[in-house]
Amino acid sequence: MKVSKMEKILKKYKTIPEYLYVKRNADRQLEQIISDMESPGYVLVARQMGNTNLLFNAERNLENEKRKITYIDLSNLFEEERNCYRNIIDNVIEQNEKYLEQIEPRIKEIRGSDLEPHKEYTRSLRAILNCFPGDIIIILDEVDALRSINYSDHIFAQIRSTYFQRRPFPEYCRLTYILSGVIEPT
Repeated sequence: MKVSKMEKILKKYKTIPEYLYVKRNADRQLEQIISDMESPGYVLVARQMGNTNLLFNAERNLENEKRKITYIDLSNLFEEERNCYRNIIDNVIEQNEKYLEQIEPRIKEIRGSDLEPHKEYTRSLRAILNCFPGDIIIILDEVDALRSINYSDHIFAQIRSTYFQRRPFPEYCRLTYILSGVIEPT
């Protein structure tokens, strides 16, 4: 049997290709959160509701030369808070290497300063924001995995504090977070 060029063969997708993705109200809401940059966005749904595809679609459609989006899966947990923060910073740099490769020596210097984990993280974030003049959106997927670690409150408190630190550090106005995870209906 010959398949014509116009005929599509349906198959299971883990990540939905752009040509099959159906835009939903959640896409418009996420786009608004990213455009506003005023507070973190939360994508909390039951399993198998398409939240990761929602995030991938936002990345595909909203990232440009002046806005960089970094997707980070938090399901691989770290025993220490410092390593979790470093993983976030490393992902931001690696996924945007073209724009941030020159920041790596500064990040190494900050890491060698023997600072508390949250201070090392904030200094690294500010260094990145001072290196890249556009907006940075950090998507943290599978945040529900953090429930099983003892420093999870520190991570969420640190995210929250970046919004309150915008007056003394205006570069934080160009940073926002999207937190995504699974909630149980019960």
